Amino acid sequence: SEEEESEEEDSEEEDKPKTKTVTKTVAEWKLLNDNKAIWLKTPSEVTEEEYMKFYKAVSKTEEEPLTYSHFKAEGDVEFKAILYIPPTAPYDLFDNYYAKAAALKLYVRRVFISDEFDDLVPKYLSFLKGIVDSDTLPLNVSREMLQQHSSLKTIKKKLVRKALDMIRKIAEEKPEDDEEEKKEGEADEAEEKKSEDKETKYEKFWKAFGKAIKLGIIEDASNRTRLAKLLRFYTSQSEDKLTSLEEYVSRMKEGQTHIYYLAGASMDDVKGSPFLEKLLKEGFEVIYFTDPIDEYTMQNLTEFDDKRFANASKEDLSMGEKGKKQQEREKAIKDEFKPLTKWWKSALGANNAGNIDSVKVSTRLSTSPC
Repeated sequence: SEEEESEEEDSEEEDKPKTKTVTKTVAEWKLLNDNKAIWLKTPSEVTEEEYMKFYKAVSKTEEEPLTYSHFKAEGDVEFKAILYIPPTAPYDLFDNYYAKAAALKLYVRRVFISDEFDDLVPKYLSFLKGIVDSDTLPLNVSREMLQQHSSLKTIKKKLVRKALDMIRKIAEEKPEDDEEEKKEGEADEAEEKKSEDKETKYEKFWKAFGKAIKLGIIEDASNRTRLAKLLRFYTSQSEDKLTSLEEYVSRMKEGQTHIYYLAGASMDDVKGSPFLEKLLKEGFEVIYFTDPIDEYTMQNLTEFDDKRFANASKEDLSMGEKGKKQQEREKAIKDEFKPLTKWWKSALGANNAGNIDSVKVSTRLSTSPC
């Protein structure tokens, strides 16, 4: 009957166990990146492509660096670092120079600390990019206390040495084309000229960061000798190609005791100066200074390889040892023309409202009439 069927259905429903829905959150960790940080690997474990990729990530550009250095420092202070030299300088590199922060990222035991830590490298090396990871610096201190930590000075010293060594190596590199030509020995004139005209890696560096090296000469007395070897200039014997001080010294005349230089607003001004005449006639090479910072640099770099620098515009310029007879001859000429020089000073002074300081007999001119 219908009643019996209904009772059976009710009995079945009563027999079913009562349940309820419970929401439960389950945490599950998944390792997304099991790769070791590039700076923690040994250089032999890292490919060129990985170094380039890492630089682009650090610099946020698509350019490739001029060069890089990956090293590990051990001893009292331990740290790992990768340093890069960018191919070009930022447009504002020397604007607000002393307020600009360094571009190196500082990590302590793989924990990121800062990407604007000024005490890692001196200001003149602030163009370097890369990363420094120290195992020696403390992790649980303030940034101010970290800046005064004794280990930081040692890290800075080692980073500067490594950076200058990296720059020195590209300065010593020879163009690849030149090496291939030497091996093959069969390049034609057009290819040779192309090789000569091709800008070397160090010439690119000097064009971008040469002023930084000069600032280093002024600011970093402890590394002044190393920095001096990185300087490049145009000279009277190398007007189209940059030359080093070491190359200048190797070309010095026998008995030459000074490195001669002359400063001016441009190459044309310097090359046209009458102060060069006697020096060039005697066969002396003269360095051309056309950057305003050059003369400030020379105030801090008084000699190189035991050869003192001499400004070609100075009145008492020495061109080697003078014999006693030559000194007596020059004195006799000055005495002979003393009345004339005195008259010229008086005549010129009257017409120029006292702007003439002195009129002297010169032994420095060879082609100019006066």
